[in-house]
Amino acid sequence: MSRSSSENHEQTYGIGAVAKLTGLSDHTIRVWERRYQAVVARRSPNGRRVYTTDDVEKLNLLKLLTDRGLSIGPIAGESRDQLKQRVESIAELTPTPVPSRINVAILGDFLPAKIHAHESDLSPVNFVIADTSAERFAADIAQHPVDVLILEVPIVDEETVKQLRDLMTTSGARRAALIYSFARTRDIERLRDGGTVLLRAPVGIDELRAAIVGAYEVPRVSGAPKRARTRAVVDEDWAMDAVVEPRRFGQEQLAALANASSAIECECPHHLAELVADLTAFEIYSAKCANRNNEDAALHRYLHQTTAQARVLIERALERVAEAEGLSY
Repeated sequence: MSRSSSENHEQTYGIGAVAKLTGLSDHTIRVWERRYQAVVARRSPNGRRVYTTDDVEKLNLLKLLTDRGLSIGPIAGESRDQLKQRVESIAELTPTPVPSRINVAILGDFLPAKIHAHESDLSPVNFVIADTSAERFAADIAQHPVDVLILEVPIVDEETVKQLRDLMTTSGARRAALIYSFARTRDIERLRDGGTVLLRAPVGIDELRAAIVGAYEVPRVSGAPKRARTRAVVDEDWAMDAVVEPRRFGQEQLAALANASSAIECECPHHLAELVADLTAFEIYSAKCANRNNEDAALHRYLHQTTAQARVLIERALERVAEAEGLSY
């Protein structure tokens, strides 16, 4: 017996068609699906990944909202009806006109290299500065008109907040975006309340452009209910006192390996470099976490040392892959 008529005739689309219908890149669709479970592709009889009309509608809503400055993470799991309500509420706001040219300055380890390869695709965004050196960046921003300041950092802490504010003051930028790997909720909320657009790394070019344009209209995102903090339990296994091996790669080396993947067929160096960067960021973050008591301190020490051990393993893997591919760093 054949399947129901409605099931047989349900319209589906390949990822290329979805990209054309939504204006999202293939890469962004995959990231939103894999990382945030925004949609879940089905498999056609021949094994191809396909998306339904409902998926396309949801992705269109998500693109509209992220183009207006909302981060994908907090809204990816919402239903289409919830997303439609957000769109309606944003439509009631009086938008700030987006200028025909947005001068942007960005300081970071990974994004500047990506930007240099896609500068012609980012209109109306114009990158006047894209640098990995904090010293050069601080000297240059006073010499250029800057509308939006972007800071790419591994962790967000008091020093990061101060650095962002100081750079905005020096540059005269009235808008800012922050790309980060790890941060405390209270720091994120404080920055967002101050009008800063926040994106969790890694960030693609499409997402970056949307964040810059969205900085001109930053609606408040209704936060999810805060989870009650559970009491940390100190286990004997947490009483670690291992020696943390020094890092084998600097940020510039990781950036070089991440971007070298575009010139070869194998993308393993790119993915491994991002893994090392993320582990390094969390290693630093866990070492700086505030401790309420001895149990907190023991937990964070455990997290710090475990992450360091994982980082060392991935660094060794990255060294082997880079050697096998003949990549210099």
